[in-house]
Amino acid sequence: MQILGEDYNETYASIARLKSVRLVCVIAASLGLRLWQVDFVSAFLNNENTFKIYMEQPLGFDEGGDKVWLLLKILYGTMQGAHDWAITLDRTYTKHGYYTSKANSQVRSKIVNGELILTTT
Repeated sequence: MQILGEDYNETYASIARLKSVRLVCVIAASLGLRLWQVDFVSAFLNNENTFKIYMEQPLGFDEGGDKVWLLLKILYGTMQGAHDWAITLDRTYTKHGYYTSKANSQVRSKIVNGELILTTT
């Protein structure tokens, strides 16, 4: 069991609203852009922990004794997992030169070789 302030602080992670997705679709259609979707299947597993989190061994896995594990990466289901992933994703977008929409922080864009790249997360 995680304890607020001890194992995590934030659990909020903003997500794309339906109207943001619609807006991106309208812009793409009006500019003749191609649309495609990416799913980060193991997103949390690529994210570092911001807190030290220990967990009991999963059922069916026994290294012997009453050992616990120190999680080096976030697991799906941890309290702060989505929040930490959203911060990591935002840092990555910024590092790659994307601009964040003032109307919706989940809509980002950049221009590469004269072509618009527009994303929503």
